[in-house]
Amino acid sequence: MNSFARNLAHAPIPSIIPEARMICPHCSAEMPEISVFCPGCGRSVQEGDVPASPELHAGTARDAILGALAYVTVFPAILFLVLPSLKANRFVRFHSWQSVLFAITAVVLAACLRGVFAFFSLFPGIGFLLGVLACGLVFIALVFLWVVMVIKALQGQAYEVPWLGHFAANLAK
Repeated sequence: MNSFARNLAHAPIPSIIPEARMICPHCSAEMPEISVFCPGCGRSVQEGDVPASPELHAGTARDAILGALAYVTVFPAILFLVLPSLKANRFVRFHSWQSVLFAITAVVLAACLRGVFAFFSLFPGIGFLLGVLACGLVFIALVFLWVVMVIKALQGQAYEVPWLGHFAANLAK
């Protein structure tokens, strides 16, 4: 091996990532200094983006299981909102309110989809297929969102569903 090849083999490979590194204040992941969001946890690492209120997490495994049970049907969620021993737990209260709001939204959405299906069914040929497709896609999206909420509750996290989660968080305070 000649000296040129030997020097080339030991030469540092240039990087497009700057050498300056920073540590995420949330998960302690190392990232480039120019990062705006952490690649590990996805949170903002800029100074002014600290949330005003602390994040909501389950204190115990019991809280996580009760939070997930709130999504089984609307009845456990309402029961958790009425029982005094569970009313004091903000995590369970948040998931109960979010479950109730999700159920109300699903019923309203089902009623709207019934009208959409009736409208599409007026068109001969492809109208019925479009109605079934629209209803099927919305149903799959609702089931997927429901599974995500149950899993997040079991993990002890308070996942706020867009539009509904904010109302649930305000009601849980």
